Amino acid sequence: MNREALQGRALARAVDEVRSLLTQGEVSSTALRGLESLSRSGLWLVRGEMLTATPTMVALGDRLPGAGEMLPAVFSLLPDVRAAWLCVVRARLGEMGERKDLAALTEAIHGAGALATELLEVAAPSLAPTSFGELERAVLPAAAHEAAAFPVLLRVLAATSVMPDGGPSAALPEMVFDDPGTAWRHGRLLRLPVATDPAPAQAVLSGALEGRTADGDAMRWALHHPWAFLLAQLVFTKEAWEAERVSGGISYELEPAHLALLQTPPRVEVVVTLPSGEEVRCGSLGELVHRTLAQLGVTLLAHRITPAALDDRLGLVVEALLRRDVWRFEHGSGGLRPGYSIHPSFSDACYRALGSRAFYRLGSPITAAIRRAAETWARERIARASAGVSPQEAP
Repeated sequence: MNREALQGRALARAVDEVRSLLTQGEVSSTALRGLESLSRSGLWLVRGEMLTATPTMVALGDRLPGAGEMLPAVFSLLPDVRAAWLCVVRARLGEMGERKDLAALTEAIHGAGALATELLEVAAPSLAPTSFGELERAVLPAAAHEAAAFPVLLRVLAATSVMPDGGPSAALPEMVFDDPGTAWRHGRLLRLPVATDPAPAQAVLSGALEGRTADGDAMRWALHHPWAFLLAQLVFTKEAWEAERVSGGISYELEPAHLALLQTPPRVEVVVTLPSGEEVRCGSLGELVHRTLAQLGVTLLAHRITPAALDDRLGLVVEALLRRDVWRFEHGSGGLRPGYSIHPSFSDACYRALGSRAFYRLGSPITAAIRRAAETWARERIARASAGVSPQEAP
């Protein structure tokens, strides 16, 4: 490894590029492409000058308590850096043993997990300063040999000790706005919903709700904005399910306490009716989105994002869908509860030329994934109820 790549401007560029990968999912790279061992880590794909983060990078972040620890975790995969930091961690464990601090030593060994194998191979433990001081000042709370850095070092080395070998076998295809099959596929990352993207999205799915097309047509807007498309597919699936000559279906309901917030709801309830006629109140829209993305193999670009945290973001999407006449709110009558459905004008558009291609034909795998996720979820709820697990205990 070229030590100059971890010094001065080259180091600053490399750190900035990792930050961009973590927050935006892609970056035009000059520094990281020169660190070959990182390119083989599977954390990103290289496409010309562009680097695109992979689900492996998101999974690594989820093994750490805070997103900030991803920086040292990434650089710990450089062989020389890793060797130096392992020497420090092994020496610090030895120091605990000499002090007979059994509680701290036991906790550290437990936290090391699979890292123990690497630690046992360290030949020369040392608490001397390493030769990577500039890097450590950039990514650690203190120099590696200082006690304050030990907890972070232990966590990032342990998290990266279980990294899979190599990256994805093939790059993802270019995304075509009217062909959902090019976008919603295994290995793709999806940014969280925002009004407008702070950075362009080429290989990751944008989180923006505005700005990707100047066309005022609702269908074109939905096809150019991934979150709009995904939630439009939810109500399209509801309508298609209801049109079948079998019982069952799905509804997106609003609790009476939230009726005043119907434009930007804090939480939308998902109710699934199985073909057997059993109606199951499954949980929130955020949970259904999580489950649908898992079915599709699409990963949210976020650190430990929970369904509840996603619900907080989805109100922004619902507001845009209502404003664009993609969704509509029905106050409920004749025994029906208040909830959301597809707007009649958008429903008609789904069966015209552009909408028929994107929703009815090429979007059918997304429709199937939503239905599969909903039915599986409902059956899981029924099984837990039969086993005596309360809704509060069920994930």
